[in-house]
Amino acid sequence: MQNTPTRTAREQFDRQATHYNAQWSQWSEETLCWLLEHSDAQPPDTLLDVATGTGFTALAFAPHVTSVVGLDVSTGMLAQARLRAEEQGIVNAMFVEGSAESIPYPDAAFDLVTCRIAPHHFLSVPQFLSETARVLKPGGRLLLGDTTVPDDNYEAAVWQNSVETLRDPSHVRNYTPSEWCGFVDDARLTVTDHDASGGIGITLADWMLKGGCTPEQSDAVRAQFTGAPASAVAAYQIETLADGDIRFVWQRVVLKAVKQFDE
Repeated sequence: MQNTPTRTAREQFDRQATHYNAQWSQWSEETLCWLLEHSDAQPPDTLLDVATGTGFTALAFAPHVTSVVGLDVSTGMLAQARLRAEEQGIVNAMFVEGSAESIPYPDAAFDLVTCRIAPHHFLSVPQFLSETARVLKPGGRLLLGDTTVPDDNYEAAVWQNSVETLRDPSHVRNYTPSEWCGFVDDARLTVTDHDASGGIGITLADWMLKGGCTPEQSDAVRAQFTGAPASAVAAYQIETLADGDIRFVWQRVVLKAVKQFDE
């Protein structure tokens, strides 16, 4: 069962908007490269980037398609995305307020839907995927990447989700790769490629800064890392650096799914 966050995603990401800089994108750049490489994006395609944040994914795809819509609940994030598009001279991207669970577009409106490092904030992943299937054209593709937790390490999965919630109260849950494949299948989309072998390397101090942590939150998160169970230390490659900071590697899952023509 998913718990309702004590701080909404809109509130959290309005607070974080100015912290989402190039470093954040670099942490998860490998997932973006995977999505681009597997998208089969074509110049006539129309693309919707769900939970676009400050637009990194939307703007990376923009040169490869005819038009991009970046959707997000946070007006602060959208303002940063528009500024970034202007700075990069990208004119075929627009940014619109809206939620992943209620996409404000008609059926079969897009050839591609992307969503990267965001679904762990969604109140209902099944509803997001149902909406994705609705707005995709037959033959359209979903390209998704998110942080994940191990299929076979319950203790490490529970620990990771607990730490994420301490750092960011809008966190709902990181799902296992198997859960993701099940969710996509339930939405009547066909997974054609997926991978859960990679990771996202992060340093703790910067991670807490990106989350806009209070001193109390930072102390609580650091205590969780220094006292992490052995299963979590191994799963997330937790290590203390020479300067006292902590480095870790969140596991990630990426997948491509297609809406069949007979849907």
